[in-house]
Amino acid sequence: MAPLIQQVKALFKKGVTFLLNIGADPRDSDYVRLIKRIWYVCSVVSLPVSLISGFSEFWVGNKLMAGGFVLSFAVFLVFLVDGARFPNHFERNVFIVLTYFVLSPILITFILGGLWRSGGAVMTGLLGPLFALLFPNRRKAFTLFCLYALSILVLSLLPLFPRDSAVKLTGNYSIVFWTGFLILITFVFGAMYFFVVQRDKAYRLLDEEKAKSEKLLRRIESDLEQAAKIQKDLLPKENPRLEGFDISGLNVPCYEVGGDYYDFVPIDADRLGVVIADVSGKGISASLLMASLRAALLAEVHPRYQITQMAIRLNDFVFKSSGLSSFITFFYGELDRRSGELRYVNAGHNPPFVLDATGRLAALGSSGFPLGMFPQATYETGAVKLGLGDVAVLFTDGIPEGRNAQSKDFTEERLKSLVLNHRGLSAAQLSRRIIADVQGFATGTEPCDDITLVIIKRVGESPVENS
Repeated sequence: MAPLIQQVKALFKKGVTFLLNIGADPRDSDYVRLIKRIWYVCSVVSLPVSLISGFSEFWVGNKLMAGGFVLSFAVFLVFLVDGARFPNHFERNVFIVLTYFVLSPILITFILGGLWRSGGAVMTGLLGPLFALLFPNRRKAFTLFCLYALSILVLSLLPLFPRDSAVKLTGNYSIVFWTGFLILITFVFGAMYFFVVQRDKAYRLLDEEKAKSEKLLRRIESDLEQAAKIQKDLLPKENPRLEGFDISGLNVPCYEVGGDYYDFVPIDADRLGVVIADVSGKGISASLLMASLRAALLAEVHPRYQITQMAIRLNDFVFKSSGLSSFITFFYGELDRRSGELRYVNAGHNPPFVLDATGRLAALGSSGFPLGMFPQATYETGAVKLGLGDVAVLFTDGIPEGRNAQSKDFTEERLKSLVLNHRGLSAAQLSRRIIADVQGFATGTEPCDDITLVIIKRVGESPVENS
């Protein structure tokens, strides 16, 4: 006996699960899923109700009403099967069924000559305006409500108790009429109560989630504003002053915070450290790693430091401080105002280039892996001497990889051409000109990366070198 009961329970559970998942679509929201469950449960319940009502009406000789209930059974069944097979037909099917349940009882009531002579058929029309509440489309719901209200107004003009009534509310018909009437009222208002409770619960949950989401969003926005302010404070507040040189830097983050970094680090009275870097990834995680790099860099640079050892220690620091997929492309140059020499290490960064006074270009290529990619990596030092009128351009990949609406990149060639054509501008003017050109090129598209640029121009020779 016990196994049989367990089998019955399991079968019942499967049936309920199947019923609650008729017409399920993974794309549905929770609210739409609730609406579908209410509709399909009511549709399944309506099948036996329609058949029983049809047989009852046929038993008392009311063939028109019996045919209406049998047709209702067929309508429910057809659209129930169609909705189960094609979830995207839900709203269309519901609208057709509800329109049918508004119009058909009105027609039957009109043909039979009044509300009572029709056996209260018009009450089934309540299904239309009731379940119209299920529509996300409020215009369709309002149309059904108006249609039903208008029909009741018209039917009220017909005699309630016509003198030549062929149907008497006595005997078996009276029992059938009032039984059916009570069942229908119970079903309609029971369904209404269930829907209202579920709808209010859904709205309450939605309001709670909305309030939580808005509160979280405000907190995130506040945190991002603070993070953006902190990151902005980490970048140079003004361009450095170094005798014989005109230097300028600009940063345009893709989001509120970014992973690009540039800085000017005074070493002593005659030397200036110039750094530009790009952290892999974007957003807050990249900005945190950038802040850590800045702190480590400032701790390493001092008058007696060695540039290669600094790069090695920074690499090990980043490797230990970040995940396996995180790394930083990094270029550091030590600019000596006395000789005009720029000694540098390039840890996998976009090669900066130098445009000399004759228009020739020289790239400052990579001398090692990006920081944090491998432990105990080594780096070689390169050097280039900047002569009078020479321009060094340091940049991140947000410039050459800037993309326009036609999915074409800005390219390094366009950047070099831009520098060549506007080399007579000051470092600050040239920086703004390049950034404006990149942004104009990408008009109509979403920014895809941070943009950072540093320009170094040699505009004079130091007294030490002249002597």
